[in-house]
Amino acid sequence: MLHRRLWLPLSFALCAALPAAAQDNPAYQSAYDRGDQAFKEGRFDVCAEEFRQAFNIESRGNLLYNIAFCYEKANDFANAVTFYQRFVEAVPNSPKRPAVQRHIVELREQIADLFQEVSVTSDPTGAMVYVDEKSKGAMGATPLTFKMLPGTYTIIGEFQGYEPAHRKLELKKGADTSVDLTLIDSRQVGTVTMMITERDADVLVDNKKVGMSPLPAPLRLKRGTHEIQVTKNGFASFKQTVEVEAGKTISVKAELSSGAEGADAAVSDGVAGGGGSLFTGSRLLPTITMGVGLLTVGGGVVTALSASKLHGQLEDKQKNDEPIAPQDIDTGNRRVLMTNVLWGAGGALLAGGAVWWFLAGSGGNAATGEIGFSVAPSGSALVWGSF
Repeated sequence: MLHRRLWLPLSFALCAALPAAAQDNPAYQSAYDRGDQAFKEGRFDVCAEEFRQAFNIESRGNLLYNIAFCYEKANDFANAVTFYQRFVEAVPNSPKRPAVQRHIVELREQIADLFQEVSVTSDPTGAMVYVDEKSKGAMGATPLTFKMLPGTYTIIGEFQGYEPAHRKLELKKGADTSVDLTLIDSRQVGTVTMMITERDADVLVDNKKVGMSPLPAPLRLKRGTHEIQVTKNGFASFKQTVEVEAGKTISVKAELSSGAEGADAAVSDGVAGGGGSLFTGSRLLPTITMGVGLLTVGGGVVTALSASKLHGQLEDKQKNDEPIAPQDIDTGNRRVLMTNVLWGAGGALLAGGAVWWFLAGSGGNAATGEIGFSVAPSGSALVWGSF
């Protein structure tokens, strides 16, 4: 049973990867326990992935050894070598280091004949080439030839003054391959920021998938006309044609709706339009906004009642010539301030949500409203907005 140590049939044991400090992290413990269970069931590839998740949560160097061993048991020797090497680098003082280094050499000899040749060229020539991620280091500058084991990789090319190029590579056994990267001059590129109302929706540009929402970074597109599409099961697709200008930024709001009517409005207006009912379509978000505003005002009522009660108690003490603690006065002031803040914020949300709701119903652009509030030194709430 895997607990703190996994024992191998090799000449050295799997490192303990769950020190006392890590046990305090439930996410780490959960990932580690899932890996433990997968190991006992002989699902070594799953075990390796679970241990990798645990490592991402708690970067314990010894866990790299566990990951490597599980990959080796799953016959994924390329990843096994990678993580054995990472273990050696992360824990240089480990007494197991010499044995692990010898094992790395043995594994590399066993899989030497499996390596396939990859040739990478680029326009412009001289781009630095990376595999999967930059943290692994550059392979060299194009034109470049190197060998890798069969598998799925992402080849990345970078050149100063140009946008990075990414190309997915499916390297198969017995088939050398070539990759040609075309990098675009950054002066010919514009930026598109995406606001998408649903998570895990596919984002496509000119019918090519570029990621899933929420996108980790704005899109960088070559100047010209592009079609942006956002799709998710159970929702009507969003489509919009945008004109990208070099060096400029445009924003696109993709509000996915559950009906075909919302999809048609999205195509024509560039954002998901149509009034919809109270809880669907473009009126969903303003309805939620008003609901949050109502709850916020309710919170203000609670703090107001509390402040009023405390005020009454202090007045009674004053009438009876009883001492009043300074902290009680501070508490009362804080409750009054919180009441003003909650009422101001709640009122702003209710007003803004109502205007947004009516604009959505009338086909107006609901994305142009702006509501805000601030607190004056006196404790009063200042509400402002534009529509």
